[in-house]
Amino acid sequence: MQFSGVNASFRRATACWSIAALSTLGVGTAGADGMAASVTYVCQGGVRVQVQPRGDTAVVTFAGATTTLSLTPGGMFRNAQVTWATQGDVSTLRDNTTGRLRLTGCRLLR
Repeated sequence: MQFSGVNASFRRATACWSIAALSTLGVGTAGADGMAASVTYVCQGGVRVQVQPRGDTAVVTFAGATTTLSLTPGGMFRNAQVTWATQGDVSTLRDNTTGRLRLTGCRLLR
C-alpha cells in the first residue's frame, strides 16, 4: 500500500541517513525469539510510526497505511514508493517517486 494523503508539512526537511537506529530499541514489544517485534517513532507534527524490523525487511505503518520495505546494501529500508532511513538518532521517510521527505525528525519513543 502506498502512503497517500500525508500533510505537506511532513514532506520537507533535510537529512542524510543510515539504518543505525532501527537496531536500537525504543518503546516496542519483543517477539518470541527476543527480537524487536515493533518500535515506535514520533516524527515532526506528532505523527507516530510503527516499525517492525524483520531481518532483511521492515514493516512500516503510519497514517493508517502499512508497507513492507527491504534492506538495501547501503543500509536503508526501501521499496518502489518510499525509503526509511536513519542518521544518528533521527529517521526520515522519503517518497522515492518525488524525492521529497514525507516524514522528518522521527525519534524513538522512550
